[in-house]
Amino acid sequence: MDGGFVMTDMDSKQSIPSGFLSFSLVAQEIISVLFAFYSYQSGEMALATFYLGVAGILLVGLGIHSIFDRPALVRGLLAAVLIVTFFYLLSTVPDSSVLLWCLTIIPVLVGTFGSRVSMIILASIFAATLWLFFGNSGFISPDVYSEVVIARFLSAFAVLSLFAIAMDNSHSRSLHRYKDLSLRVDQIAHQDQLTQLPNRLDMERRLEKKYQQYRLINQPFSILLADLDNFKFINDRYGHDVGDDVLHAIGVLLSEPLRGEDVVARWGGNEFMVLLPTANAEAATNIAERLRAQAGKLLMEAQGDKLRISLSVGVASIDKCTGIDDLISTAENGLYQAKHMGRDMVVVG
Repeated sequence: MDGGFVMTDMDSKQSIPSGFLSFSLVAQEIISVLFAFYSYQSGEMALATFYLGVAGILLVGLGIHSIFDRPALVRGLLAAVLIVTFFYLLSTVPDSSVLLWCLTIIPVLVGTFGSRVSMIILASIFAATLWLFFGNSGFISPDVYSEVVIARFLSAFAVLSLFAIAMDNSHSRSLHRYKDLSLRVDQIAHQDQLTQLPNRLDMERRLEKKYQQYRLINQPFSILLADLDNFKFINDRYGHDVGDDVLHAIGVLLSEPLRGEDVVARWGGNEFMVLLPTANAEAATNIAERLRAQAGKLLMEAQGDKLRISLSVGVASIDKCTGIDDLISTAENGLYQAKHMGRDMVVVG
């Protein structure tokens, strides 16, 4: 039976908002353009051209993301561009200003990949940077940066990485708590707390959706409106706790023999509605008779007495009605007739 209440606005399996990837691309483009302008002002035309090239590649990535909606591909492109540029600048450009650009990739990577993946990426970058500076790799001349500048850069990289990861992890936990709370609120709004079945509001939404489908494909569907007979007597004589147990038992009984596509809801009080999405009036009547018979076999006791459980059921099919209101009214009329004809019976409205 359909009972899921899930809402999400993520573009991947990670808890990354769909808009952040676009924001990261635009932000890094702007940063690269600003560094290109600074390099141009400093007379470093080759470096300015390089920064503009990086911005151009990121602009292509933004276009791919906007037109083709391929977030995984664009994330990979963004990471590759940032990491390659990071090591290219460190190893070939003898200018301490590039160290500042290298620090800008940290929040972008963390925000784009989340705390877990970005932790691995940043740790790998940090280890490779240590090797470049202190491993006699030959890629960086020892005269380019002083030990003080290197120490400050590595410290800033480590601290900024840890801070960004901690902030993203905190954000992720808050987001998960929000999603859990939203799920719970949605369940409360659409689920009957006693029987754990969908409630009337949820069933009305399903009926409207099913009616719209019926208007498109003309596939009949039916509903059953079942009322627990003599429920007031059970409540008055044995108490509301016993009445609640009977209602819960009826909810389980109505749910178990149905097909996966069928839906049972507590309509209100001691009434239950069953939506049969592919059943015509004849098939719905047969199902109603089966459910009524099974209710009569339900064994329950209270205060040493055996309770006699029975259902009166009204049946209605959409192909004999003019809309949802008429469908419900027809089922109610069938139920009303069943009650006044002696209860424990099925009447097609």
